[in-house]
Amino acid sequence: MLIGAIDAGGTKVLTAVMTETGKVLAKRRLPVSTEDVPAYFGCCAEMLSMCACDLGYVLGDLDGIGMNIPGMVTPHGCVLGSPSAGWQSFDARSLLAVALESNPEKLYFENDINACALAELRFGGADGNFIWLTISTGNGGAVVANGNLLRGANNCAGEIGHIKVERQDAYPCGCGGSGCLEAHASGVAIARRAAEAGLGHDTDARRCEELARDGNAVAQAVFAETGIYIGRALASAANLINPEYAFIGGGVAAALDLMLPAIEDTLKNEAVPQCADLKVMRTRLGYDAALLGAAAVCLNGLEKAK
Repeated sequence: MLIGAIDAGGTKVLTAVMTETGKVLAKRRLPVSTEDVPAYFGCCAEMLSMCACDLGYVLGDLDGIGMNIPGMVTPHGCVLGSPSAGWQSFDARSLLAVALESNPEKLYFENDINACALAELRFGGADGNFIWLTISTGNGGAVVANGNLLRGANNCAGEIGHIKVERQDAYPCGCGGSGCLEAHASGVAIARRAAEAGLGHDTDARRCEELARDGNAVAQAVFAETGIYIGRALASAANLINPEYAFIGGGVAAALDLMLPAIEDTLKNEAVPQCADLKVMRTRLGYDAALLGAAAVCLNGLEKAK
C-alpha cells in the first residue's frame, strides 16, 4: 500500500510517499507562504507529485492521501480557521482535489496536532490518556482519552495553544485574544523574548537554544520562562482531564530539557496534587511526527471506508 502524506505547516510543507508501516519512501520539504491559499495547496500537490515521480509512480497510484492542517478542521476537510497560518474558513478538500487532479474521496484531513496524536497511537506505541503539544511556529494540542481522540462539539477540542497563561504582561495572539500559550511559548515567542532580552533580533529559537547550551544566562532564562508558561497550560489540562503523559513535539522540542525543570515546578505548584504527576516527555516519533500523522489520518480513513 502506498500512502501520500502532506504535513502543511505555518511556514513550511513536508510531503512524502509512505508505506502503511510508516516507512518513508520519498520526501520533500520546502518553505511555503500561507498568504495565497490556492497557491499553497498547489505547492503541496506539486511536492507530493514529485515524491511519487521519484519512485516511478503518479499520484493516481496512491491508495489515499492524508493532509494535516495547521488549525481547526473537520475530517471532511472544512477548515474552520487557523490563527498561526492566518486562514479563515474554506473548503480544503475541493482545493486539494483540484490541485492534485484527484478523487476527493481519497483525501483525508485532520488538525496537525490531532494527527500527531493519532501517529503516537499507531506508530509510537502510546495508548490510554495523553496530551500531545507542539512547540513550533505556534503551539497546538491534542487530547487522547481512553485511547480515543477527543474532537469536541465543533471538532475544535485540544486547542491548548489558546489557554490563557499570562494576564498582566499579555502579548496579542493570532486568534484575536491575548495572553495565550501560543503568544508566549511558541518558537516565534521565544525569538521575540530573546530579542527583547538583548540577544539580537536575528536570534531565533534555535539560536537561543545554542546560546543557552553554551551557558548564556539570558538565553537560559528565556527557556525557563517558556517552561513556566507551558507548565501553566499543562496544569490546566491536567486538572481538567488528568492525562498520564504529555508528549512534546515540534522544532523546539529539542530544547525540552532546558524547559523541563520550570515545567515540572509549575505543574507541582498549579495542578491539584492528584493530577500533578503528569509525565512530560518528547514524542517518540521524532521530527517526522506530523508527517507520520498525515499517514495515520489516511490509514484511519481508508480503514473506516472499507
